[in-house]
Amino acid sequence: MQPSSFPETLKKLRGGAGVTQEDLAKLGTVSSSAICRWEKGQSTPKRRDDVERVDKALSANGELVRAWTSHTSGSALPPWMQVAARLMAEAVVIEYFSPSLVPGVLQCTEYAELVFRHGRPLDPPEEIQRLAAARSSRYEQLRRGHNPAIRAVFPQSALTLVPDGPRRAQAAHLCGMIDTGRVTICLVPEGQQLMSIVSPLLMVRLADGGRAATSDHVGGNALLEDHELELLDEVAKTMFATALPAHESRKVLGDMQ
Repeated sequence: MQPSSFPETLKKLRGGAGVTQEDLAKLGTVSSSAICRWEKGQSTPKRRDDVERVDKALSANGELVRAWTSHTSGSALPPWMQVAARLMAEAVVIEYFSPSLVPGVLQCTEYAELVFRHGRPLDPPEEIQRLAAARSSRYEQLRRGHNPAIRAVFPQSALTLVPDGPRRAQAAHLCGMIDTGRVTICLVPEGQQLMSIVSPLLMVRLADGGRAATSDHVGGNALLEDHELELLDEVAKTMFATALPAHESRKVLGDMQ
């Protein structure tokens, strides 16, 4: 189902709250004429903080902000997911190195919900579920596009340190991906660490032959400079050397199910 547009969402939420445009303008500290134009689709808020104030005034728990994000960016993903998502959509080869968690594009819904609950404790349950669904659907979207080859390195503890249910679900999910022949996973054994990186690193080869890389940080994804790619190639070799071979990693994952 397609998400509602920003004007539709605003009108629906205001109606559900039982307030007039004038009342909402006062609560959200914007002009009533702006509320009117937004609902008619004649204009769209330029500032996120304006939308956040109106969202709060309507007790919408982020629904209006999400509609505005989708309306203005063309994507239902939050801004901090979009840089990596755009790169992966154009990639024919993806290499992902994560020092602590299963990479996002390889996460199943149960595992993603666990990650988001811990990482975004102020978000309501429905937003956690929405984010987890968006993340866990990325791989199938990529398969329908360029169907990239994916190579990932992350620690075995990314699975062994989570509760039994998400661990089993995630292990089965990864085994299914490996069995497609397009995903290679190399686990870093227990007791060892990826010392070369402190945050997740994504490296891609694009359909047009170009290359790019991003690194995650608390506010989103940061694109790395072209001159850094040669160094990152050496870092990647070190991380693959640290990890178990792919066939041994597949056996470890199979035993976790």
